[in-house]
Amino acid sequence: MNSNKNVIGLLTLGQSPRRDVMPTFQELLPAGVTVLQGGALDGLSKAQIRALSTSCADGIETRLADGQAVTIAKKLLLPRLIEQAQQLQARCSQLLLLCSGEFPALRAECPAVVEPIFLLRGVIRALAAQKCLGIVGPQSDLAAAPGQWQPYVGSVVCAPASPYGEADAITAAVRRLEAQGAELMLLDDMGFSIAQQRLARQATSRAVLCATTVTARVLAELLAADND
Repeated sequence: MNSNKNVIGLLTLGQSPRRDVMPTFQELLPAGVTVLQGGALDGLSKAQIRALSTSCADGIETRLADGQAVTIAKKLLLPRLIEQAQQLQARCSQLLLLCSGEFPALRAECPAVVEPIFLLRGVIRALAAQKCLGIVGPQSDLAAAPGQWQPYVGSVVCAPASPYGEADAITAAVRRLEAQGAELMLLDDMGFSIAQQRLARQATSRAVLCATTVTARVLAELLAADND
């Protein structure tokens, strides 16, 4: 890693720059922090990206630089993600994966990468160990979501909404989850922004956490400590 404590890297599964999430990090990170970005699909043509896309259960939804949402086969994405991580980590002091999924192969090759899922599990376990957790995320993620979160909470309910879709889908999702008994909600995708979290909070009386803002706040604590 680069010795400069004020340089962080954001590693996305899609293409950089991620203009959709940058306002959230700019609002929550300390002043003076430089953010570098890299993506597993950087430099690829539309035809090359189509060759990696899938509609199968192993697909991962992410975003291109033009804002288009795509679903990529995980096994085809991993080699490019690892290569980009290795390049990016040499230029920064902290490297953050912009995804709330788990990537053991990436962690094996780049042990210093911060995977938000491990931060989120701790937070959710502490806040909802005996409660009903409501998960909001892309439809492609929801089949696996109950099994992923059930070990840390009392029960799990899910409702689909993509960070790349219409705002109405997010408000409809949190209202549906509240009606199903959710006591705490999580916008479970690193594509969700602080603006979308605020929108969701206005639509429900329940607390709404966001994978992106939780991770950014923890990273801000780490960067502040490094600069004390």
